[in-house]
Parts: sequence; C-alpha cells; structure tokens
Amino acid sequence: MKNSKEYASKFSAQIKKLKKQSDPLELGDPVDVLVYSQLLWESTTASADEAWIRLCEIKIDWHEVRVSTPAEIAEMCGDTSAHAENRGARIKAMLNHLYQRHHDVTMAPELELGKRDLRDAIESLDGMTHFVATRWLLLCGEIGGVPVDDQLCWMLGNAGCVDESAPLDDVAAWVCRQVKSDDAWQVHATLQAWVNGQSDRVAKKRLKDRQARDRQLKKARDAAIAGRTEAQKAAKAKRIEAAERAAARRAAAERAEEEAAAAPAKKPAARKTVTRKAAAKKKTTKKAAKKTTKKAAKKTTKKTTKKTTKKTAKKTAKKAARKTTSKKKTTKKATRKTKSK
Repeated sequence: MKNSKEYASKFSAQIKKLKKQSDPLELGDPVDVLVYSQLLWESTTASADEAWIRLCEIKIDWHEVRVSTPAEIAEMCGDTSAHAENRGARIKAMLNHLYQRHHDVTMAPELELGKRDLRDAIESLDGMTHFVATRWLLLCGEIGGVPVDDQLCWMLGNAGCVDESAPLDDVAAWVCRQVKSDDAWQVHATLQAWVNGQSDRVAKKRLKDRQARDRQLKKARDAAIAGRTEAQKAAKAKRIEAAERAAARRAAAERAEEEAAAAPAKKPAARKTVTRKAAAKKKTTKKAAKKTTKKAAKKTTKKTTKKTTKKTAKKTAKKAARKTTSKKKTTKKATRKTKSK
C-alpha cells in the first residue's frame, strides 16, 4: 500500500484512542467459532449474539443447517439485514465442504495440521471470507491476525488510517502486518467495539456514499451510451451517404449504357467516314509515291543514257582515229614500194 509508514503511524494512533475491550463470547467447538464468525461478518457483536442464540435454540445439529437453504438459515438466525441470504449461503457452503472432507461436520482433523497447512485448509473452504478465516485462525489455531471486513475497511479509510482506494485484501494484509501476534486478539476486540459503536452512523454514511457512487456511475454510463448512440448515428449517416453515392454511380452507368444502346447507327457511320478518309489518304500517298518513283526513274534513265552515249561516242571516235592511222600507214608503205621499183 502507498505511504505505508505514514498510514502506520495514523493507525497506531487510532488504536490508542479507542477503548480496550474485554474478551467477547467464548465458544469451545471450532465449528461453533466458524459459524459465529460468519454471523459477526459485516455485523455487530449484539446482532451476532442474538442470531447465534436463536440459531442454537432452533437447530438440532449442523447437518440440519447444512441441508437448509440460505433463506431458511437466515430465518433461523432472525437475520433481516442486507447480507442475510449471503451470510446463510456462506454458512451452508462451509458446512457442506467440511462434510465432503470428513463425512461429518467437524473440524477436529484440521486442528492436527501444522500452521501453514491449517491456514491453507481454512482459507480454502467454500464460502470463506478473510474476516472469518483470520478470526478462526486467531481463536482456534493460535495464528495471530486482525480480522477486517468491508465496514471496518471503510471506517479505517474514512479515519485516514489506510488508503481509501486500496482494496479490502490489501488493507487486511497490511493491518495484520502492523499488529504483533500477541496483541492481535486485543486489537481485534478494540476494533470490533469501535464498529459496534459506529455501525448505525457508518451504515448511513456508506449508503450515501454508495448512492453517490451509483449516481456517478449512472452518469458515466449514460454519457457512454449517448456517445455510443452519436457514433452509431454518424456511422449510419456515413453508410447512407456511401449507399447514395453507389446508387448514383450505378444510375449513371445505366444511363450511359442506355444512351449507347439507343444510338448504335451513328458509330458505324463515323467508322465508315474514318475508313474512307484513311483510304483517300492511302491513295494520295500511293500516287505521290508513284510520281516520285517515276521522276526518279526518268532522271536515272536520262543520266544513264547520257553516260552511255558519251562512252559510245568516245569509243567510235577512237576506232575511227585508229582506222585513219592504219590507212595512212598502209598508203605510206605502198608509196615506198612504188618508189623502190
């Protein structure tokens, strides 16, 4: 627990302020101590004594109590408090568990155990609370500890002796560490006397606190519900908007399909005009290509004919020159022969 040293000094000061009390009702049977401790849980000594006396007058043995319903046990005890049926159910569960263990409603075998095993055996009983287990171990097992229930925990927190936000188990364990085992019974009796004197006022104050806490929880719950409904509305609006957008897209797609189906002849005409234009373009390009090829062929033929005529003229001129030279030679030879003759 937080600020343990500070709370320890306040707790010891509170114990010194309270009047010391003498030992309460003594009971010899461990089962009697167990049941009486459960009657004292979340109650006062006077109420527990009265319930115990009435129960002892009505019951035949513990087997009769064991097989009774929680409401019947509460009626046997004359308990009309808010914890009546809960207390009866816990008594019934503990007695039944003892019967399952030993085939009898007895606690003699537990008394033969060591302290650690004895603590485990008592704390593991069905319906057991920290207050009842600690009180039984203190009286019958000689194991020091201070019983703490919800009302005492609330009173200690209200007095500033412990952290008000600490759970009961933590407070009970912390209180047991603050008290020596030899002083545990006297501290328990003193704290129980404090509870007895303040029970009515504490019950009223706890009721007011519980009601205030319930109101706060209700407000928080209502706010959470309102926030959840707003979030649900916003999500619903988003879903509706998304559905509307999807419907609009589908309607647009359907209109486009209808328009496409309503005008099927226009598209082929457009395709024909396109194909005609493409064919005309092809024709013009072919004509242009033919013209260019014809011009190029004419030019090439002219050039080739010019070249060939030039070559042939040169060849003929050379042949003629050769002939003339050969003729001159022959005439010279003939004239030479005639002169020699």
